Amino acid sequence: MGMEARQSGGEPGMLPRLLVEVERAKAAGDASGVAWGLAKVGTFYQTQGKNREALSLFDESLNVFQDLGDKPGEASVSALMGHLLHQQGAWDRALESLDRARGLQEELADRTGLAATLGKMGNAYEGKLEWDQGLRCYQQSMEIKEALGDRVGVALTWNNIGTLRAKTEDWEEALRAYGRSRAIQESLGDRRGLSITLGNMGRVHQQQGEWQEAAECYEKSHGLHEALGDALGDATILNSLGLVRKEMGDLDGAQATYERAIQILRERDDLLRLTVLMHNLAIVHEEQGEYRKALSLLEEVLSLDKRMGNPDLKRDTLVFRRIRRRMSMERDLQAESWGKEPGN
Repeated sequence: MGMEARQSGGEPGMLPRLLVEVERAKAAGDASGVAWGLAKVGTFYQTQGKNREALSLFDESLNVFQDLGDKPGEASVSALMGHLLHQQGAWDRALESLDRARGLQEELADRTGLAATLGKMGNAYEGKLEWDQGLRCYQQSMEIKEALGDRVGVALTWNNIGTLRAKTEDWEEALRAYGRSRAIQESLGDRRGLSITLGNMGRVHQQQGEWQEAAECYEKSHGLHEALGDALGDATILNSLGLVRKEMGDLDGAQATYERAIQILRERDDLLRLTVLMHNLAIVHEEQGEYRKALSLLEEVLSLDKRMGNPDLKRDTLVFRRIRRRMSMERDLQAESWGKEPGN
């Protein structure tokens, strides 16, 4: 897909406009405008997945703000850098950058920025598997959000705490945290936040083998994603719901669920996730004894795997061979059975 088609929010010409903004600031001798312009271009590159270019621009912007003694600008760009480094899994560098932002925001009494930065620090500590530090940052972030009356932010932080607890397999505390997030989102009518929380709750129930509870959460989340028009989020939830229905022995329900998710992904040409759904549906067909349908799906999966260089090619090939072998064995047994004399 070309750059024009992928630009921020699908808005064509964004990058040229941002670059013109930087050049105009340079021509006017507006160092602060240059720094903010560089940060905007860096953010644009981040949305395009060009992380190296984004970090370089953030670093250049940060240097200008530091030379100017512009602490609000330095804090903002440090937070941007920290978030991007966190996304890349560079936890220590992310925390270094975020901690710089935190110190400046405390000095500036920027409580809104501080709450957001503490939340990102919690994410980074969680990435490092340093659970206590992560939890402490989330709790500090939530205290500020509660004081600010930011109930949406409080619900989000409870969600983060729930995910941290789930990663440590403290299922009871995870569900308690998600439940608090859910209560706030329901009271606010925050359907998008609620769709995420219900999906997270479903995953905790699924991890514990509580299939009915998981299915109920996924079904509610699916309904919200569908109402919001979030097709890709809906496909993800439908995949989880299909897995749960299969575990409950509802193979017809699992099949219908996977087929709906596959339709969504085909319409959006999301080939990588499409192979996952088709693989899962093939397994359902295998359990239903519909081997030809399973093999037909897997033939398409293997073709897509090869085209994309998907590392799942080996796994999918093994499943294809297993089902083909199983079909052949059952066909041979049938033929042998038909060849016997009655009573023998």
